Amino acid sequence: MAEMNWFSRWLVNSSNARRSVRTLNTVRPHLQLPPSSRILELGAGRGALSALLYRTYHPGRLVVSDFDPDQLETARAYLSQRFGTLPNAIEVYRVDAKQIPYDPASFDCVFAIGMLHHVEAHHFDYQERPTALREIRRVLSPGGVLVYWEFSRTADMRKTLTELGFVSVFEKRGWRGRELAIVRLPS
Repeated sequence: MAEMNWFSRWLVNSSNARRSVRTLNTVRPHLQLPPSSRILELGAGRGALSALLYRTYHPGRLVVSDFDPDQLETARAYLSQRFGTLPNAIEVYRVDAKQIPYDPASFDCVFAIGMLHHVEAHHFDYQERPTALREIRRVLSPGGVLVYWEFSRTADMRKTLTELGFVSVFEKRGWRGRELAIVRLPS
């Protein structure tokens, strides 16, 4: 996984808040999480979706993560400013999606919105994503949910997720292969 250059970081963060609202409005009717839930957000960027997840689901634990240390500082500052201080339930850590540093079954839900292609050397490769998907599966509890949005190699991802035992809950396919989906592990 690579850190983004300044232009890529700006591009991602400039549309982060609007995209986060649209994403949550789309998945919320299909995603019920109890207030004590444990959520991991991979590739949180600026932290706009993190703030929405915290306000919407009131999780017992929300791990806001990114591989890029600059993005983590941006997220930490954004969340602290948004809530006055960083809430106790929110943790901000650097995480490599190919080696998630948490025990098996640590989370009830993982969000990976527009980030899985970043584990590849080139966005349209499909060599490292299966490793990241296996790691996500490992840290999810039985019945756990993965919410993802991707634009490249989505058919390959669906195949890998099926092989890993995930079952589709919701799919929205869009222009040029873009896909927003919720998949669940059996209980």
